[in-house]
Amino acid sequence: MPVYYAAVEDDPLTSGKGSRVYSSGQGVTVKGEDGRLRRLAYIGDEAYCPACDSIGRISYGAPVSDKRRLVDFVNGGRRQAVGEDIVVCKCAQHPRIIAVYGKKWKIVEEGDAGRRLVSVSEPSSAPSASSRPAELQFERWFYVWNSMTGAAMPNRDFIAIVGGARQSGRTDGNGYARIVTDGEQPVEIHITFNAPKRNLNPAGS
Repeated sequence: MPVYYAAVEDDPLTSGKGSRVYSSGQGVTVKGEDGRLRRLAYIGDEAYCPACDSIGRISYGAPVSDKRRLVDFVNGGRRQAVGEDIVVCKCAQHPRIIAVYGKKWKIVEEGDAGRRLVSVSEPSSAPSASSRPAELQFERWFYVWNSMTGAAMPNRDFIAIVGGARQSGRTDGNGYARIVTDGEQPVEIHITFNAPKRNLNPAGS
């Protein structure tokens, strides 16, 4: 019966000493065994990796359904991060979050019954039901890189096909593409390339 614990600020990564998860969440906290309250971390939050000395974004890695993760309704419907989620830093093999301080909040897989969220201790506060939008939208971040060089592709125009619908956008300065979906939908991303300008020769010589 696998158990996945909440990721919170200050949790370390598998990349070693000095690694640290940061949280931009507000309101919901979990009390650690050291007695300190720490904010939940969410997909899209950042973490420091000492192995490559860079800041990366938290992305999905643990086999936990979106439906079982807490939703940050205040900040666009982001999903909470859990232990074993990955951090997309500069390392070739991205490190994973080690859930240390949020073990009083866990997701338990119960065989054929599926997974359910279990909060052993009450969070200090949570988004009110009145703040929940009628139609939820989910924000996901995709890291875009050159498959030949391994380098990130910042500030590049892209086209995304989300559940059959088309979106367009531009990667940020670190090569991340922001995609908004209504629930769990398939996503395809196509980077736009511009051919170099040259004079045409109709004769073909």
